[in-house]
Amino acid sequence: MSLPRLFHSRAWWRQPSATMVLALAASVVIYPFADETRALRPLAQVLDVAVVLMVVRLIRAQAEMWRSGWVIALPTVTLQLAHLLWPHAGIELPMLVAQVVFHGYAAIALLAYVLGDDVITLDELFAIAGIYVLLGLLWASAYAIVIHYDANAIFINPSNNPDGTTGFGDLVYYSLTTLTSTGYGEITPVSPAARALAMLQQIVGVLFVAILIARLAGVYPPRQPGAADED
Repeated sequence: MSLPRLFHSRAWWRQPSATMVLALAASVVIYPFADETRALRPLAQVLDVAVVLMVVRLIRAQAEMWRSGWVIALPTVTLQLAHLLWPHAGIELPMLVAQVVFHGYAAIALLAYVLGDDVITLDELFAIAGIYVLLGLLWASAYAIVIHYDANAIFINPSNNPDGTTGFGDLVYYSLTTLTSTGYGEITPVSPAARALAMLQQIVGVLFVAILIARLAGVYPPRQPGAADED
């Protein structure tokens, strides 16, 4: 079945991975505003918790990964909720480390789900999109850890950052522009650790797209002239 028919033949909004992608997209959109509006920060963290639970639900068919997923997800959710209730209790660093570990594990688990058979389903297409955004959030948390130890690790053009602070929304924005190799230039890694992370992220972003194209090309080979789509 061709990709267009795949989308038309099923209600995309009923796919579990589609819900996850919508939650991830909402989280990405809210983060920049949450840096400016304190009232939105709880909503961003609630969405983070929801995404964690959705990912664990998606990998339930893989018994071993599902059990391991819960082992990693429970501390992540606990720390996120604790940071939401007590934002000044010194929980931020452990929470960021837990997020890096879980987002990395989630990306690997979802990739195993996508590559687990020779057929691409609509839900797996949404899972691919989810993996890409999860990689962006993973690196955003990693950058935040670097900044925790070195506040000057990443430079933001003062015209775009009048108060001189680096919020998590700034890091999500920088992470996604680096992952997609866009790089607008107003945010620059300065420290060796930040530059190393940025280089690794660019490599992962390029390889992910290349692997995705190869995967889709293998599942959906070029149509022969006059061949009809199979239902």
